[in-house]
Amino acid sequence: MKRYISWTKTTLALLVAIVVSLPAGWIIAMLLTPVLWRLEPVLNMELAGHSGPADWIFWVIWVIVAAALFFVLRLVFSSTEPKR
Repeated sequence: MKRYISWTKTTLALLVAIVVSLPAGWIIAMLLTPVLWRLEPVLNMELAGHSGPADWIFWVIWVIVAAALFFVLRLVFSSTEPKR
């Protein structure tokens, strides 16, 4: 069974994923701060300061959330039959 999706729906999925993942990624990164503090001595690197995660942690979490959300939305928007 092959799935079909139009370029319009792909673009819509991409835009929704980017817009929704910005606040979601920030919230997830902030919630991960205690975990990052515990990982700092193990990894010997600065993962989070007193005010929250490092900037690169925010970017990594945002990319992961955006990519996952994009693929989920593409799956939701796809159909099993091509448009005629």
